[in-house]
Amino acid sequence: MDQERTRWREVAGRRAAMGDQALLAALRCEDERALREFFHRFRPGLLLAARRLRIAPGEQNALVDDCLADVAVHLITTDAAPPRSLPAYLARSLRNRVLNDARARARADRRLAEEADLAAEDARVALHDHVAISAPESSALSPALQRLAAALEEPLGEEDRLLAVWVSHCVPRHEIAGWLGISPKAAAKRIERLRERLQVAALQHLELVDGEERRELLTFLGRATLSPGPAARLDNLRGLTEAPAR
Repeated sequence: MDQERTRWREVAGRRAAMGDQALLAALRCEDERALREFFHRFRPGLLLAARRLRIAPGEQNALVDDCLADVAVHLITTDAAPPRSLPAYLARSLRNRVLNDARARARADRRLAEEADLAAEDARVALHDHVAISAPESSALSPALQRLAAALEEPLGEEDRLLAVWVSHCVPRHEIAGWLGISPKAAAKRIERLRERLQVAALQHLELVDGEERRELLTFLGRATLSPGPAARLDNLRGLTEAPAR
């Protein structure tokens, strides 16, 4: 114990002037001022290395500080021989950290892209299934309902198609919010807006058809729970269709 205190006194007063190996010895004595000197000495060089690696200016400080902290902990706690050159060791550590982060982001992007592609492939089927829920015969859609499903799908962008898939598969709203990166309340509003857009698209399609096809779609849409605006519009279309029969 006395030997450790003597060693600490020897290194405590000469941190700024000591070489890298002596500074490392001070770090391993858990000298807090040596740790501050470690950051002060090597931080400027690592910031320059971060700029050379084209790290965004707003991310450089955090990246360098994390790298210095992790290396300091490793050097203090490891029993391995110290690196021959601390600047070179730190530069390699920073470069490896950047490369590992880039690889992790690339893997995550590929995974999300693959999931999005799979969901997009399922979107058309899911929309047809969603229309078929209330169909008179669930085994197959009639030609009129197939045309309705196509009309509902056509105006949707990729993200809205994915949202329609999630809703039709009864995915919880908090999970949808997580995927979209918004709050559950915002997700609920977005889902409601999408439903109303689909209802309006269905009614616009209904206005373009007549005869038996219109009567079939009126019956089908009459089973749905519509928003007030679309519901009133449907009632008006039903009245126009039934008026000649009176």
